[in-house]
Amino acid sequence: MSHEQAAADLTRRTVLKASLLAGGGLALEALIPLPAGVLDAREGKTAAPPQLSAFVSIAPDGTVTIVSKNPEIGQGIKTSLPMMVADELDCDWSQVRIAQADVDQKRYGEQSAGGSTATPKNWLPMRQTGAAARAMLLQAAAMKWRVDAGELSTAKGHIFHRATGRSVSYGEVASVAATLAPPDLETVPLKEPGQFTIIGKPLVGIDSARIVEGQPIFGVDTRLPGMLYAVYEVAPAHGGRLVSADIKAAKLAPGVKHVVPIIGNGDADTGLADGVAIVASNWWLANQARSKLAVDWDLSAAKGHSSSVYRAKADAAIAAGAGTDLRLDGDPAAKLASSAQRISARYDYPFIAHATIEPQNCTARYKKGRLEIWAPSQTPQRGLGTLHTVLGIASDAVTLHLTRAGGGFGRRLMNDYMVQVAAIAKAIPGVPIQLIWSREDDI
Repeated sequence: MSHEQAAADLTRRTVLKASLLAGGGLALEALIPLPAGVLDAREGKTAAPPQLSAFVSIAPDGTVTIVSKNPEIGQGIKTSLPMMVADELDCDWSQVRIAQADVDQKRYGEQSAGGSTATPKNWLPMRQTGAAARAMLLQAAAMKWRVDAGELSTAKGHIFHRATGRSVSYGEVASVAATLAPPDLETVPLKEPGQFTIIGKPLVGIDSARIVEGQPIFGVDTRLPGMLYAVYEVAPAHGGRLVSADIKAAKLAPGVKHVVPIIGNGDADTGLADGVAIVASNWWLANQARSKLAVDWDLSAAKGHSSSVYRAKADAAIAAGAGTDLRLDGDPAAKLASSAQRISARYDYPFIAHATIEPQNCTARYKKGRLEIWAPSQTPQRGLGTLHTVLGIASDAVTLHLTRAGGGFGRRLMNDYMVQVAAIAKAIPGVPIQLIWSREDDI
C-alpha cells in the first residue's frame, strides 16, 4: 500500500500530543483516527489524560514502551502493531517494551480481533505515530546542536550529525522533544519498504518465551486476593428459561460459598442466559456441586434449535432459490436438465463449537457501583455495550483489562461469559469472581 493510498482511507481528524514523563522522558500519544465527535467533546480538559489511540513513551535510558491496543488471540497482533511504530521511530527492537492496553474506545479507537482487519486498519496509523515521534526527537537534537534537522539521521534509537560526528540517544533528548509542537501526521515522512528494519523481519513474538515457560499470561491465569471460582449452570437446550431451582443441597456441598439463581434476558447469544451460579473456594468444588442442583427448565423456546432443524431450514432456503450466485459460467441448469446421467452429492457444515484451547473464562469484581473485568475477548467493546444493555452498568463505570486469549476462532466474538461473570459479581459485591466454562459447557 502506498502512502497516498493509505492516506486516502484516513477520513477523520488526526491528532498528536506529547508530554513529559516523570524522570524526563517523552510521552507521545497519537490518535489516528478518533471516533467521530470524540475529540471535540474532550478538547479543553487538560486535567485528564488525553484520550487518543496509540501511545509511545521514551524513558531517559532510551527504553521505548509501546502500547498494543488490540486483543491478542494468537494471531501475533500484540507484537506486530508495535513493530510498525518501532520501525518508523527507528529504534532498536531490543529497546522496546510492549504493554497491553486496557479497553478504551475514546483513547484507542476500535479494539477487536476478527476478520484479519487489524493490520490493514492500523498500518498507516501505527507508522505515523512512530514517524511523528522520530520527527520530534530530530527537532530536539537539532536545537541542542543548533543545526538544521535535515542534517540529521537516525538509527537504532540514536540521532547522528555526520558532519561533526556527534550522536545522542533518544532518551537524552526525549524531555526536550516533549515540549515541541508535534508534526502533522498526514504529512510526516514515512519510510519506503526498502528502508524497513523491523517490519517484515523474523522476530520472536513478545509473549513466546513466557508461553513456552508456562508463565501465567492468559485470562484463566488471572489471580486476585480473595478470589472465588464459579460455574454457571444453564439450560440443556438453547434458549431455555429458568422456572425454579432447588439449591439447598448445592449450598451444603464442600467449599461452596454462594449459590445464585440468575434470570437473564432470554438471549443466550448476545445477552444473558438464565442460569444458576455456584461459587466456591476452587473451581473443582464448584463444578462438583452442580450435581446437587435440581433445576426445572422451560425448554419451549429451544424447539427451533437442533441439527435437524438447521438442516431442514437450509434445504428450504436452497429450494426457494435464496442463495446467491458468486460466479455463473454458461447455463449449467440447462446442461444438467439435458444430461443422460446425473450424479448428486450433499455437503454441509454441522453447527459445532469453535473449541479454543483455553476454555471460556472471565474474572470480575463489582464494588461500589464499579465493575472491573479481566477478559480474553475478541470484541471487548461490544461486551461493554452488552453489560450496559443487560445489567445496566454504564461503560464508564467499567474497567476492562485485556488478557491474552488461548485461541479465538470467532468463538470469543461473543461475550456471554463476560456478562455471566459480571452478573455473578454484581450479586456478590466486593469479591473477585472467576468464571470458567467446562468443556461440556462449551461443546
